[in-house]
Amino acid sequence: MHKISTKLLIMVSIILLIVFGTSYFLHNYFSADYYLYKMKTKINTIYDEVKDLRLDQLMENESRIENNNNVIIVRVENSGSTAEINENIQFALFKDKVALNKFWITDEVLQKVKQGNTVNLLFNQGKLKSSLLTKIYEQDSSLILIGTVVVHNTDALTLVNQFSFYSILLGIIISLLLVAYFSKKIITPLEQLQDVAKDISNLDFKQVTIQTGDEIEELSKSINQMSQRLKSTHAKLEEKNQSLNTLISSISHEVKTPLSLIQAYTIGIQDGLDDGTYTDIILEQVKYTSDMVDYLIKLSKIQKSEVHKEPFDLKELLLKVISQYNITLKNKNITLMSDFHSLESSIVEEDISQIEIVFNNLISNAIKYGEEDFFEIKLGSDTTRTLKFTISNKTTRLKTEHLAYIWDPFYVIEESRNKEISGTGLGLSIVAEILGKNDLKYESKLEDSYISFSIWFEVTEGILEL
Repeated sequence: MHKISTKLLIMVSIILLIVFGTSYFLHNYFSADYYLYKMKTKINTIYDEVKDLRLDQLMENESRIENNNNVIIVRVENSGSTAEINENIQFALFKDKVALNKFWITDEVLQKVKQGNTVNLLFNQGKLKSSLLTKIYEQDSSLILIGTVVVHNTDALTLVNQFSFYSILLGIIISLLLVAYFSKKIITPLEQLQDVAKDISNLDFKQVTIQTGDEIEELSKSINQMSQRLKSTHAKLEEKNQSLNTLISSISHEVKTPLSLIQAYTIGIQDGLDDGTYTDIILEQVKYTSDMVDYLIKLSKIQKSEVHKEPFDLKELLLKVISQYNITLKNKNITLMSDFHSLESSIVEEDISQIEIVFNNLISNAIKYGEEDFFEIKLGSDTTRTLKFTISNKTTRLKTEHLAYIWDPFYVIEESRNKEISGTGLGLSIVAEILGKNDLKYESKLEDSYISFSIWFEVTEGILEL
């Protein structure tokens, strides 16, 4: 495949050869004819100027016309023989310092002139390497000759043409060298962009620095932006693929365990080994599997759902969710310590249905995994325009190293795997998915055996007061 620089060099070479070759050809073969044409045009122009002048007016302006136009004007009587007329004209030309080797007007020419016509004649002077270009006409019985010397410039033209040839050849060489130099300056950045494009196609998201101050520099900036975005998108895709693989592996593990237990205890029942607890264990595993499926369906729906934000009172929503757990709290003798009833302004603009799911999951987790007979919920102003929600409870099973994984699907601390406090490990992953889709900041902390989850909301009106 030919490079652009080679194509550019060939293209410019062809253009230069055509342009300079045409110029050289025209100059070499048509310059003499063009010179004669311009001399004839000059004679015709002068004739048009003087043809309507009377003879005395012509004589008055003769010197001016000759000096201004570098021509010769002579007048002789149009009488006598042809030889006499020729002698008179040659003598008149001699007086004007025009010496001729060859000059002769024929009877035919004189006849045409007497008929009122003009006759153009060119008299080649042989070794003098010049010619006399004339226009002859009759006026008031006088024969008028307007002439100019045409120099035979063949030798001069040959030298000029040779010089032009060498000049053109040198010009072509210099032009090609300049084209090669400047094309390299253009092609080099393009080759850099080509290399970067190849690297990007191989998932090596490199960038290139080009400073040319033109469209190539703009193109490099666009490619750099594309590379950065592709790199970010590829990283997210890899992360999602890894998460998907982890999720599939976790689902397989989580489903296999209860199914194995169900199978084992079912066989035990068939073999008459049931001590009265087998059915309870089977039902417990079925419920666990059913809850896990429900959570997966809920997680899938949340991932696919769109966020529909609308203004609502965050405090009222929180009170509504808490009221749903009044009976559970009473039966378990758990006290909810809250500190947000005096909050005056708590209007936020979020997806109310998704935030309700978040509150439900966090409160149910605190009830399920708390190790004291109380847990705490706070809702207050963090800054002038920001609300901070925090829920905390005591736990001795959770360690600091667990915090990095508690938002992952199916993450369950091994120490908590018992029938009283076991879970699917999907609740917090659903919370993280919702908060991420709603662009809400959140965090988890573990201090002095107390786990706390915090979420920040931006208020839409009023100044927050406690």
